[in-house]
Amino acid sequence: MSDISFKKTENKTDFKPFLVGTVFNPMNVDRKKIRKEPYCEVVINYPSRVEAMAIDPSKIAANDNLRYTPGQIDFTVGLFKKVTVKVIDGSGVVVSDGTKRPTLVRHAVELMRAAIGFEQGFYVDVEDKVNMRHCGLGSSSGLIAGVACAINEMFGRPINDSQMVKYLAQNHGEEIDEDENMINPVQCIGGSASCGTHAGCIKIIAGENVVVATAYVGEEYDVVIGVPKDFQHPDSKYLMDKEIENLPKFLECGRKYGPTIAYKLFHECMPALKEGDIKPLGDLIYEYRFNMGSIDNCSFVYPPINAISKRLAFLKLEGWVDVLALSSVGPGMFAVTRNTKKCVEAFEREGMNVLVTKPYNDRYQIVSKK
Repeated sequence: MSDISFKKTENKTDFKPFLVGTVFNPMNVDRKKIRKEPYCEVVINYPSRVEAMAIDPSKIAANDNLRYTPGQIDFTVGLFKKVTVKVIDGSGVVVSDGTKRPTLVRHAVELMRAAIGFEQGFYVDVEDKVNMRHCGLGSSSGLIAGVACAINEMFGRPINDSQMVKYLAQNHGEEIDEDENMINPVQCIGGSASCGTHAGCIKIIAGENVVVATAYVGEEYDVVIGVPKDFQHPDSKYLMDKEIENLPKFLECGRKYGPTIAYKLFHECMPALKEGDIKPLGDLIYEYRFNMGSIDNCSFVYPPINAISKRLAFLKLEGWVDVLALSSVGPGMFAVTRNTKKCVEAFEREGMNVLVTKPYNDRYQIVSKK
């Protein structure tokens, strides 16, 4: 029997904002595993993710108390947030002046307070040199996961990695610009949390936020990420309202292609990954994004992405990349490639800010504990 169990609460079935720190899916932590004297300070480096595809996008259309089961395929990349947490007097949360998006930091602390039951106050500092909000790069969920994992380390890691993914995914929210005390329910599958807690660059998530397979990606590859320079980075409420208008498209895509995706993933991609070959997975990702309507379904975020993606398709069709995809709902796109210069040039021609990083195959890094 697991040491951590989830209590079912009254279901939240809408997409309306909720208070920072609200826990919809609580869990009980084995008190014996909680460090009696927590560390005074913990510093970690938390990696980022790009999300290649959903396995059944129809499953994101209905809110079942923030539990979503579409499955997901993610790549962990070497873009890090440096998270520092310190115990302070009192029971409040002090967020450093240099930390962007303090609302999400407060939400992460309160989720961990509810899980572990501590009364200590915290000072939190997050250094995030990238911080491109709502581009599909997991900036929100990665920030929450980084803070939560640092606090978990402080108390001796009483929450195991798999349960951390589920807990964070099923209590996820993102900030609203005009209200620092409310956050918006945004579908979370567990990609950012899994990319920091599970080794292996590639994560395949199924069911209720369960990592069912991982795979290594070699150092010969680079990951090229492009985000349109003219993207305005709207807040989560605006984007969620637009997504709700487009949910019928996600439903239709999942119903039409979900069985095909699952079959190819299990019988073609996963065996190839076991043998170190990422190309079949890249082929499936391309088929989903470019030929099954996924990019068009996600274009509510940034309509020009339809035309941009068509002009970039040659990178995959001509063999310059093994993987080419929109990340999450975009508008960020990424490529996994050995031909970095070619990809950078192509992305820059499309008016994108470009980042080049490496696949990351490990868990988050512990910098110090004291």
